[in-house]
Amino acid sequence: MKPLFVYLVVISLLTTGLAKAAEPNPQRIVVSGGSITEIIYALDEQSRIVGVDSTSVFPVAAKQKPQIGYVRKISTEGILSLTPDLVLGEADTGPKKVVTQLQSTGVNMVILSDEDNFLGIENKINHVAELLNVPAKGQALANSLKADRDALHYVLSQSDYKPRVLFILSVRSGQPIVAGAHTSANELINAAGGINIVAKQLDNWKPLSTEAALAFNPDVIITMGRHGDDPLTNITKLDHFKFSNAAKNKQVYSFDGSYLLGMGPRTPQAVVELASVLHPKAKLPAGYKFRFAKTSETTPELSE
Repeated sequence: MKPLFVYLVVISLLTTGLAKAAEPNPQRIVVSGGSITEIIYALDEQSRIVGVDSTSVFPVAAKQKPQIGYVRKISTEGILSLTPDLVLGEADTGPKKVVTQLQSTGVNMVILSDEDNFLGIENKINHVAELLNVPAKGQALANSLKADRDALHYVLSQSDYKPRVLFILSVRSGQPIVAGAHTSANELINAAGGINIVAKQLDNWKPLSTEAALAFNPDVIITMGRHGDDPLTNITKLDHFKFSNAAKNKQVYSFDGSYLLGMGPRTPQAVVELASVLHPKAKLPAGYKFRFAKTSETTPELSE
């Protein structure tokens, strides 16, 4: 039934003219990627969103929009059934087969691959705003992030010390999955003035053995909470880390994943917070405030 459904929807799109040309002022937008959804809400243009992927969890109201699946497993049928005049996707939107199918229908689809990094956030904001025909709003939002960029520079200017950091994405069957080189976490650790201790040995997200963890002995451990859920439970009880400097010195912290790794408007602020964690003696600039909502916290077991 699925092929027939897709065929009928595509024919409908073609005959109604929705697939013929890019809409200069799109009103029915489907989003694949939480940072893009976050940007559109920050631009106060959320009324145009008719569908989102499952990583679009901030703000919480976004979760009430019709769903198209996980960002890497979006559904052709689900997207076409929403009759969008613009499909916006992050770099990891997929699978490729579905992206190709959607592009072949003539649906206006834009994948924002070049701006999906820490230094490209302002460009991403401006790109989205231009596609929505609200460039002034985009420039204002992008300009507001200068306060965070300046605050980060101020914090890092107070110390040359670079703590040895380990970032843990999750724990699977007792094995921590950690951030190696070529990951968003590696990029942000460096941006916050730390050293990713596994970057020279590991690439992308990889499991870490007990022996390797003991040898690395991180000074700070960062764990990823998922969309406001509780952080990883008592990571220091794992044999991998219970004798580490991070555990001994109570330097284990949890950050909400969409807040820190999302590469959206809140990420520069999150990196300022991460830099403050890595450099606890550094002060923030006078008058600087954390103005975006965040759901990060010190791991409960280590906050006493």
